[in-house]
Amino acid sequence: MGVYGRYVLPRLIDFAMRNKDATRLRAAWVPRARGNVLEVGIGSGLNLPFYSREVQHVYGVDPSSELQRMAKRRVTSGSPAIEFLCQSAEEPLPLADSSVDPSC
Repeated sequence: MGVYGRYVLPRLIDFAMRNKDATRLRAAWVPRARGNVLEVGIGSGLNLPFYSREVQHVYGVDPSSELQRMAKRRVTSGSPAIEFLCQSAEEPLPLADSSVDPSC
């Protein structure tokens, strides 16, 4: 992976996803999650602060190790357990059947 893919693109994605509309939607929808959550495209972890105490575990899938490093910095002591899976969502996930709860 080149300099652009490793350093520039992840920061551009993080910046773009911080816009007011995306943040408003995050605040409205993410707190509705319950149980074990599969977040496909966890990116830099901007959803993490919005999970409620009703979430026990988050499986965060993203192919970018740099974005996942950024997400790990957003994990706080009050966060649910978070397992990062550095892979494409097109690849089979290492999760048992029915290990995540259906969305609301």
